[in-house]
Amino acid sequence: MDRIIFNDAEHGNAIGSLTGTRFDPKLDIAIGRVRRDVLVGGLLFTDFTGESVAMHTASWDEHWVNRDLIFVAFDYPFNQLGVKRIFGRVPESNYDALRFNRHCGFTDVARIEGVYKHNVAQIVMRLNREDCRFLGIKPRGLRSNVN
Repeated sequence: MDRIIFNDAEHGNAIGSLTGTRFDPKLDIAIGRVRRDVLVGGLLFTDFTGESVAMHTASWDEHWVNRDLIFVAFDYPFNQLGVKRIFGRVPESNYDALRFNRHCGFTDVARIEGVYKHNVAQIVMRLNREDCRFLGIKPRGLRSNVN
């Protein structure tokens, strides 16, 4: 059975570790998709400013995204937090993450040299609320645990 789990500290730490950020359960939101009690992917929302929030995504399975996770990924920041934009920060060498973010509608807004090891640049990406094509979708059978 698939479930969406909110604010599990173990999930938050795993997602943070894979994305190169830290999960602070007092400030951040972790959302994990679990299949047969195994975390297959998830999101962290960090750096909430009122106007914007940063999104970090991680996966351990190529089929980690489903309709329910897409719903939560964009409903939470845009409708529940009320932000106008989501930012992503991706190492320039992470081609899969860049392609995934662009497919989701994020656009590149900046390139910052030397942010990551070996002088790898960071690509800052943004998705504005009015450009998000996922806000109209509805979940299929969302099952979640809110911790």
